[in-house]
Amino acid sequence: MKIIILHGLYMNAFVMQPLRQRLQKLGYQTKVLDYSTVSIDANKLYSSIDDALEPEGNNVLLGHSLGGLMIQNYLTSRHPSTEVISHVVTLGSPMQGASIIRVIDEMGLSGILGNSIDFGLEPHENIWSFPQKLGCIAGNTGWGFRPLFMGFDSESDGTVTVEETYIEGMTDHIQTADTHLTLLYSDEVVKQIDHFIQFGKFAIKEPPQKK
Repeated sequence: MKIIILHGLYMNAFVMQPLRQRLQKLGYQTKVLDYSTVSIDANKLYSSIDDALEPEGNNVLLGHSLGGLMIQNYLTSRHPSTEVISHVVTLGSPMQGASIIRVIDEMGLSGILGNSIDFGLEPHENIWSFPQKLGCIAGNTGWGFRPLFMGFDSESDGTVTVEETYIEGMTDHIQTADTHLTLLYSDEVVKQIDHFIQFGKFAIKEPPQKK
């Protein structure tokens, strides 16, 4: 099984290496792809994904934040079968768009987003209509820029709200006690990715035992 990993906005392939290494220790082949997130060349990125896929199949696509949206755009463009790509996992991806984008726009700072807003970052209605199983992981520890601008109006990972990580048609969804960034360094997240790939659903967390 090969996992192809896409990073999020303002990040690069280097940031994803700890996650890649943890997944490799579980026996997965991995490939982290790098791309400009504010000057996205979609055709170039899609070709990079094509080239990274194992031709015999058994591939998984894993995206953090904007990376999850780029995976959805890729599937729309390519329509691969489940024999080629069986599962998709997103980490803190705003599958309904991110409300913080509106604040950035109201502040007159939308230019810092480049063309990333053309790929689903703005709030919108969205449906998962692909045959691949989709598992969405959301952090619920709200440390980040969002509370500074918008307060604690919604449960979030500090950048994306938990609600924004849901999408109609997904296979499963789970929350972990992470921020938008620590989703990339969490042992629990790696455990849940592995469980979803193996069983098509996330592992149910056991409630703490009463002493």
